[in-house]
Amino acid sequence: MEAIAWLFPYLKAFGYALPRFLAVFTILPLLSRESLPMTLRLAVVGSFALFMTPSLLAGVAQEQTITAALGIILKETFIGIMIGFVLAIPLWAIEAMGDLSDAQRGATIAQTLNPLSGHETSPLGQLFNQAVVTFLFTIGGFLLVLNVIYDSFGIWPVFNWWPRFSADAPKLALNLLDRLMHLMVLLSAPVIFSMFLAEVGMAIVSRFVPQLQVFFLAMPIKSAIAMLVFAIYAVVLFDYTHELLLETFREANRTISAIVPGVRAP
Repeated sequence: MEAIAWLFPYLKAFGYALPRFLAVFTILPLLSRESLPMTLRLAVVGSFALFMTPSLLAGVAQEQTITAALGIILKETFIGIMIGFVLAIPLWAIEAMGDLSDAQRGATIAQTLNPLSGHETSPLGQLFNQAVVTFLFTIGGFLLVLNVIYDSFGIWPVFNWWPRFSADAPKLALNLLDRLMHLMVLLSAPVIFSMFLAEVGMAIVSRFVPQLQVFFLAMPIKSAIAMLVFAIYAVVLFDYTHELLLETFREANRTISAIVPGVRAP
């Protein structure tokens, strides 16, 4: 009984630390339920939460009602979703770049389930999503993701119930969506423009050679052009992605602090 009484505060603190990590990795396409079995996923995420457990023991020592405990868990889940959304923007933008390119070349009919994100995506969207996740691990981005989560416990502590939101919070949230759309269009622009020029050329050819079935030739020609442009563009794309990922992860806590002021800034 004494051993159980000694262990109970640690289990309670672990239960408070875990929801934020689970919510972040539910949003991020890194440790999704499709790529890792639930038991293994809980074990991996739980191992990250263990490091926060000792720092929460002082708060756990205070008496908490069931309602208060459930409120803390829901609040922690909300914070994790917010952090995951901020961190996932460049990853979603890369996948959306592939989706937009496939829509332009007419390949959206070949949509498949992406095992990393758990939703349907186009062939190029899935390719670039898996490529950017692999790239993130190779550049050490996963450590930066963990650093953002650990730092967030200082910005919004577990037992700090409701810091005041900034008056600009809705504007800042919409700016994140605007950034997602901006990155999607910016990254796909070279390929989209190349395929547009190909379409203009085929339209001119069909004007002078009506017998030519341009509709059937359009998709293979645009696909070949897209692959060629991506092959040339890949080095520049991943150099830019490298800087984009590092900038996003470094500024994530500042973004959260701007939305939720009144708590310690990083």
